[in-house]
Amino acid sequence: MAKHILFFILLLSIIFADKNEFGQKLTLDKTTAVSTLLDQPEKYLDKPVQITGTVVDVCAHKGCWIEVSGDRPYETIQVKVDDGVIIFPITAKGKNVVAEGKLEKLSLSDEQALRMKKHQAEEKGEEFDEKNCKLTESDKTVYRLRGLGAVIK
Repeated sequence: MAKHILFFILLLSIIFADKNEFGQKLTLDKTTAVSTLLDQPEKYLDKPVQITGTVVDVCAHKGCWIEVSGDRPYETIQVKVDDGVIIFPITAKGKNVVAEGKLEKLSLSDEQALRMKKHQAEEKGEEFDEKNCKLTESDKTVYRLRGLGAVIK
C-alpha cells in the first residue's frame, strides 16, 4: 500500500511540476541551434552539445526518446537515451526542453533503415507498409543526440 501511495505522489509531482530534471545535471552554458547541428554534423560528432526546443513527440512505449523541434520550421532532432536510465513522460509533449548529450551518426543499411521505420511506426501506433516503403538517403543516415540530461519546463 505504501508503495502505491509513493508512486502516486511521484506521478503527481511529475505532472504538476514546473520543471523536471532527467538524467545528469546540465553543465554547458551555451546552446547550439538544431539547424547548426544538422547543417554541420561532422563538426559536432561525439562532442557534448546542448539544445533547446519544444518536445513534439515522446516514445510511448519506454519513454526512451523525445523528438525536439528545431529553430527552422518542420525540423527536429531526436534525443535518445538508454532504456530505463531516463524515462521521459508522455506529458512532456508540447513543453520546452533543454537537453544535453553527444551528437551521434547512425549509418544504416537498407534493412536496418526499414526496420527502424517499422519500429517508429509501431511506437506511434501507425500502420507500416513495408512493401511500398521507399527509402531515402536521410533514412539511412540519422543524426541524433545521445542524451545525457534534460530539463523539461
